[in-house]
Amino acid sequence: MVQRKIIPAYGGYNIAVATEQMDDGNWAAVATVTQSTDTAQRNIDLPVPKERFATEADAENFAVRMAKEWIEKNMPSERTESLQT
Repeated sequence: MVQRKIIPAYGGYNIAVATEQMDDGNWAAVATVTQSTDTAQRNIDLPVPKERFATEADAENFAVRMAKEWIEKNMPSERTESLQT
C-alpha cells in the first residue's frame, strides 16, 4: 500500500512524499516538489531513485533530503543566501 505525506518546506515550497513497500519487503520512496504562488501551482516530480530501504522512515527521510537538495539548488539565489545566514 502506498503512503503519502505532504511536508512543508521553506521558500513557499511543499514536499509530497509517497512511500511503498516492495515485494521483497524493502521500502521505496518518491518525492514531488510543489511551489505555490498567488495565481499558480507548479509540481516538479523528482527522478525515481533506485535506492531501497529497510524501513519506511528511512525511505521517507531519503526522499525528503533529496527534495530539499533540489529546492536549495533551484531556489532563486537571494532566497538561498537568506537561508544560509
